[in-house]
Amino acid sequence: MTRIAEKASRAERLRASEDFKEFHQGVLDEQTAVFANPSAKPEEISEAHAMIRALSKLSDQMSRAVMAQKVERKRAAKKP
Repeated sequence: MTRIAEKASRAERLRASEDFKEFHQGVLDEQTAVFANPSAKPEEISEAHAMIRALSKLSDQMSRAVMAQKVERKRAAKKP
């Protein structure tokens, strides 16, 4: 198994994990609630925004790992 395949496998397991989903969604919900709170301080809003961006980057990185494996498989299938 290549490093790309191993990384993709770990990313898929993590994304499929109910525990990961629960904690990821919990953090996302908490940070989103900051935006809905009219008494939230600008620093709290800024921190919530940074947390949401970080969660998004984490999800993007896992998606890229899976996509890299698909590209690797496709290239391997095309080789003579």
